[in-house]
Amino acid sequence: MPSPLAPLSGVVGSLLDRSRAGFRRLKPGGKALAVGVVVVVTVATAVGVVALGAAFDATIDREVTVDNPDRPPESTCETFGEDDESSVFAEQCDQPERIDVNVGEELQRATGGYVGYALIGVPIWWAVFALVLHGGARLAGGAGSIGDSFVIAAWAIAAEVARLAAGLAAIWYALASASVDGTTVEAIANELVAAISAMEGPLLVASAAVVAVQWVVVVGGLEAYHDLDRGVAGTVAGALALCGLLLAMV
Repeated sequence: MPSPLAPLSGVVGSLLDRSRAGFRRLKPGGKALAVGVVVVVTVATAVGVVALGAAFDATIDREVTVDNPDRPPESTCETFGEDDESSVFAEQCDQPERIDVNVGEELQRATGGYVGYALIGVPIWWAVFALVLHGGARLAGGAGSIGDSFVIAAWAIAAEVARLAAGLAAIWYALASASVDGTTVEAIANELVAAISAMEGPLLVASAAVVAVQWVVVVGGLEAYHDLDRGVAGTVAGALALCGLLLAMV
């Protein structure tokens, strides 16, 4: 009696065959193309950070009153700012102690500060992923070079663009649907965290789908470049996929 999983096994096998064949076709100029893939993912991630800031600004229209960060402490103003007009603090101490700020704009400004982290974070993640992948492949008897492992890792992280897009869409929807009624920054932050946490399920599903795609990519790459048989390649890629899924759940 045929196994009910036979059709699924056939689909997975076909995908792995195509992945392996794709890497073999890329072999001549694979390293240069891999660098290009990482550049695209890096730029996409930076754009994603900017888009997240835009989501905050577009969906959160709420003002709160906060301490004026440009005004020195009251003790400083009492000592140096009030009686001496020539003091460097005089003009600053003339500013109001409390000001109104737009929460959406402030979050957008704060988010923009992470663009630099995206630009350096993706290449670092690529390098770490490639080194761990290469170590696993060598332990399993792989024959490929470390450059081959970097190529495999580059194509695997390309799938992260899909996870990024899904995450942005989910967060934008959560923010647009949330009711922001807080009167303090802390209260609004709690409301936003609650709204985004409600999307944890869909985000986890998206992460699982991306990890599955990465597993297919890595297995094909290990077969093509490290000459591992499918079972061994699947085990190595599976261990990495499990780590990736656990990180997504944190």
